[in-house]
Amino acid sequence: MEHPQPDNELTVTPLRNAKLAQVRLSSLRIDIGRDFLVIDGSSRGFGTHNFKLFITGAAAYGAGNPVITYPETTFGKPIHVNWGFAGLKAPMNVLRAVEENKVLSDYIRVRSLEGDYFIEYDGVVVDEVRMGLETMFIDSLVSNKLLGNNLLIIDGPIYLAMKERKKLADMRINIISRLSNAGIPTVGVVKRVEGSGKLCRNSVVEFVNDYVKGFGIDINNCNDAAFMYRLGQAMEIGIGEALVLGPLRISAVSGRLSDYFSEDRVFWYVYTGLGPGVFRIETIESIYRDHPELIGKLVLWLISNIDSAGMPYVIDVADYYARAVTRTLYLRFYQLSLVRGLKPTYDTLQELSKALGEESAKP
Repeated sequence: MEHPQPDNELTVTPLRNAKLAQVRLSSLRIDIGRDFLVIDGSSRGFGTHNFKLFITGAAAYGAGNPVITYPETTFGKPIHVNWGFAGLKAPMNVLRAVEENKVLSDYIRVRSLEGDYFIEYDGVVVDEVRMGLETMFIDSLVSNKLLGNNLLIIDGPIYLAMKERKKLADMRINIISRLSNAGIPTVGVVKRVEGSGKLCRNSVVEFVNDYVKGFGIDINNCNDAAFMYRLGQAMEIGIGEALVLGPLRISAVSGRLSDYFSEDRVFWYVYTGLGPGVFRIETIESIYRDHPELIGKLVLWLISNIDSAGMPYVIDVADYYARAVTRTLYLRFYQLSLVRGLKPTYDTLQELSKALGEESAKP
């Protein structure tokens, strides 16, 4: 889930070719001319009254490869990733004991990249372990020549622009910039945008008013999903249609956040009215600058492949396999916890029930 970002520290500017377009999905015939690899990460929390373990995993498919997973599962092709796939939030003495254990420390992370122990804030642990794992997963795909010269599509944001995790953001930016320099453009598809307010700015409202006279929204009580939903209703977007807004650029201005903003991002918002109905496609500015036509085609191709849930089908597939990885790990750990006499929390039992219910679900 993306974190809200303060208006006074970020600016959003429509690019010169930005537009608000109403498109019929059946009329989109897009050939991007290249294959692609889609990746996603997943995380689940296992908690007792003494500790909480966040189990993560990653999966990739496409570009002529079988499904690739980390950690290793009974399906797909395993790949080694130099990054722990679990994060532990616990009392300091427990974290230090795990850190000093040569076996456990290989796959359980107990500190952020800034060096802080995971003693509070679940979100920090999840962000550090999961996004770090996804980034190192991409690095391993490149090192093992499994990506080739194909496009990379990430289920989730390109990077986190959070000052508490600048090293994490820089690590992601470095690998994506490396891919771009090698001619491998990358985009992210963000499905959950209710916690984001990138569109809730006067600059965007003024731009939209050129297309929809009198469009208004309270930018102080707004999120991106609500913005696009209201806009879609105003333009009477029907079944089989999509509303596309972009490209827009988000930049850090002078202020606390500017020191932690790795690179400007270029993004599009899409409203379909199906399922959750709103998602964002984003890339970093340098990639868009070097490959504007290709990225533009990829945006339309993703929109043309929307499924009944209102999301690009390839994203749902990557999500399914990533969740299958962590489901396998979660069930194994739960069985181990029973043997050890651990008493899981109510939330953990709910997560277990959810994992069991996913086994028969297909994308």
